[in-house]
Amino acid sequence: MLAIQMTKELTIENLVALIRTTQGLSKKKVINETTLLENDLGITGDDGRELLEEIENQFNLSFAGKDGSLKDVFDLENDQYLFHSEGVDLFGIFSFLLGKKPENVKPISVGELFNAASKAKRKLENG
Repeated sequence: MLAIQMTKELTIENLVALIRTTQGLSKKKVINETTLLENDLGITGDDGRELLEEIENQFNLSFAGKDGSLKDVFDLENDQYLFHSEGVDLFGIFSFLLGKKPENVKPISVGELFNAASKAKRKLENG
């Protein structure tokens, strides 16, 4: 995990700066509220988990609900995740061959991540 000195104020600009820094993304890479974390930025698996942890640390919030899951703050359905597992499963072929259901991943944009972080921060501040 990277130790990044940033303001603790949660703004979309600070969130984008944190994403750039933690993921090593160039300033030339366009990142806005509609940018998808997985599809556009390639953030998945452990990188996604580490990004969420870094957001929690830098902006003093917690994404975890009362049950410890991310379900409430990200409006996830049962058995739905924010990121795919790491590793290559070309078009779900290996999952299919092994009789596994494909991962149910909710595509999340930078704007949706910001909204979830804002919701989590308000929840923490309001008790």
